[in-house]
Amino acid sequence: MTYAGFLALFLLLPCALLLLLLRRRLWHRRYWLTSALLAAIVLIAMAPWDHAAVARGIWNWSPSQTWGLRLWLIPLEEYLFALLETLLTTLLLCALLPSGPRPHPQSAAAAPEPARQNLNRVKGA
Repeated sequence: MTYAGFLALFLLLPCALLLLLLRRRLWHRRYWLTSALLAAIVLIAMAPWDHAAVARGIWNWSPSQTWGLRLWLIPLEEYLFALLETLLTTLLLCALLPSGPRPHPQSAAAAPEPARQNLNRVKGA
């Protein structure tokens, strides 16, 4: 399997499915700004690390398994991998975390009071 085939099967396909399923929840600009910031952080951390490893001969990618386009000794597919795995992670978080309004901390602190009153009634106080 080529690197592009791996990306398509294990990252692009799940991302497309989640984008389709979550399309209404993803209209928020905050989601896309957060995802873009995380992707930038990933690329900034990944590129020097991969470049150093390739330059020192620690690892490499077979030219027959990649498109052959390289930027700073790193195949284009590796950059796509970093971007797509970041997108998949943020999509999974969006799918798994609850959506909707969260209770205000003050209202949450006041919530146990009725329960305390009911407990006092049960105890006969």
